[in-house]
Amino acid sequence: MTVYVPARTYSIGTPGSKVAGSLEKRTVTRDAMTPEAVTDPSQIATLYTTETVYAGEQLSLNRFAPAKEQGVRATIAGKERAFQLSGDANQMLDGTLVPGDRVDVVASVKNPENQNDVRSLVALRDVLVLQTQDGEGATINDPENDQSAAILAVSDEQAQRLYWVTQNAKWSLQLRPVKKPADGKAPPATFETVVGR
Repeated sequence: MTVYVPARTYSIGTPGSKVAGSLEKRTVTRDAMTPEAVTDPSQIATLYTTETVYAGEQLSLNRFAPAKEQGVRATIAGKERAFQLSGDANQMLDGTLVPGDRVDVVASVKNPENQNDVRSLVALRDVLVLQTQDGEGATINDPENDQSAAILAVSDEQAQRLYWVTQNAKWSLQLRPVKKPADGKAPPATFETVVGR
């Protein structure tokens, strides 16, 4: 029987079309075939790896799935990251937020060198919501029962900023409009700007 093996190792989430481009033919007996062996590269062309595929091993269809079964892995690429964020119901817009929404992260930040210097600002803008606790797809496991959670798509640079805000500031998500969203250019709010001094 003709089976196929990849010439190199591929990680989870790799497009099958990419794997198919590096396949080598092998002839084995039927008894030596791996379960669900790939016998034609076209079988994996529109699929994605769900497990690591190792160089030189027989390919199995059991290690591939359609994009829709990949969950958040199928929706991020390049510098994008999936960041699981948890907070209380108000912070997370619980009951309002759904996958596909766009949000800003607004934060109140204290200057570590002057605790009286507190500023409120939009720390991140136009962040895509990939998954919510009540959304379709994989369940989000949050260790604290009184917390809500969502998975957001951020760049690797945004992930650092978001993590800093969640660890060092008071923050909340705010929902962006669907129709013609626009961003203001106001500076961060301070005691003076709020009370008009």
